[in-house]
Amino acid sequence: MSELTERVLVLGGRFGGLTVAYNLKRLVGDLADIKLVDRNRVTHFRPGIPHIALGIRDPHEIEVDLARELPRKGISFEQALVREIEPSSNTVTIEKTDGSLVKERYDYLVIALGAHLAKERIKGAELGYSLCEVEDVTKLRERLSSFNGGSITIGSGMFYQGSNPKPKFPENYVPRADSACEGPIFEMSLMLHGLFKTKGVLNKTKITIYSPGEYLSDLSRKSREAVKEIYSQFGYTLVEKFVLKEITQNEVISEDGRKIQSDISIYKPPYEGHPVLKKLSGDLADDAGFVPTDLNMVSVKYENVYAVGDANAGSVPKLGYYAVRMGEIAAQHLANTLGVPTKIEKFQPTIFCVADNPLEGYGVAVADDTWYGGTLSKAEISPANHLKKELFTKYYVWTKGDMVLERYFASW
Repeated sequence: MSELTERVLVLGGRFGGLTVAYNLKRLVGDLADIKLVDRNRVTHFRPGIPHIALGIRDPHEIEVDLARELPRKGISFEQALVREIEPSSNTVTIEKTDGSLVKERYDYLVIALGAHLAKERIKGAELGYSLCEVEDVTKLRERLSSFNGGSITIGSGMFYQGSNPKPKFPENYVPRADSACEGPIFEMSLMLHGLFKTKGVLNKTKITIYSPGEYLSDLSRKSREAVKEIYSQFGYTLVEKFVLKEITQNEVISEDGRKIQSDISIYKPPYEGHPVLKKLSGDLADDAGFVPTDLNMVSVKYENVYAVGDANAGSVPKLGYYAVRMGEIAAQHLANTLGVPTKIEKFQPTIFCVADNPLEGYGVAVADDTWYGGTLSKAEISPANHLKKELFTKYYVWTKGDMVLERYFASW
């Protein structure tokens, strides 16, 4: 590496981090030495994790080996834990797999650490099944395979959102949210209908969906009412303003003491800032441990630090689509900073997602910006949407997470 080459350190190897690393390498070539650090050697296609629970996919089918694939694109990889970020000295302390602590120096830092899944906030969390983790959904698959009827709950824990300092986004871009994202909850509720219908135990099963606030509040009222109608047809019960506090062997319990019978408890853990970032609250991070940035994803405090995806305080809700768009914009801005003229695209929050129901052969595609004051509100049920989800999964795995066409897939 030349002494004139800028050192770019990317923390996190999921949607946001991979997007920055791949795009920046394409844009600047050897002008930057790019290194990505992640605690795991293997990353997974996050929207495909719920499918593991149904036995439709195995974990290895949606994984990317970062240690193998990134060097092929000229990007260094280090499997290590991030222990401390010191933006005032341009260093990050990492713990390598052998337990040794090393300080990594950077010229530019990209934070894509995601959020912390705060299971410790839920008493008895180990009795439930997190929709966000491969280990949990693998155990859930085993449990569902022997399920012959009973009660099931699906719900989201609280989102602990920061407020100070604020990102330099338009106010309407960063609404207040009770849940980080309830898309996976909705998708699993569809999937279980297909699974139990296939198993012949649908009429022996009671399914309850709960939300810490208003369910799917990031969608238009029209779309929310359509979801409630689907649930009514399915015979599901929806409980709102249910803040999960405890999971027992046969119940979930809210903060205000309400109880719902639950033989199998599926949940999305509470979301809060990454512990490393929470230590920097009031400096690099806000009061909840998320990084406020401007619309170019540059920290409001440090001009050589970027944040993308869930770690960015302006990403609300916490969507994979936003992580990719933020990653693209951060790479474009950094390329300009490094002397490579590049068009910087505008971040425009719009919710795009597909909730898949593979066993019944359809998906629900959503495109909605009403939460941000827009007028776009689409929710379409179609077999084609299931196919889109399948193709997107295969595309991610085939490209090893280098999704240069992602925006086009999202806007289908």
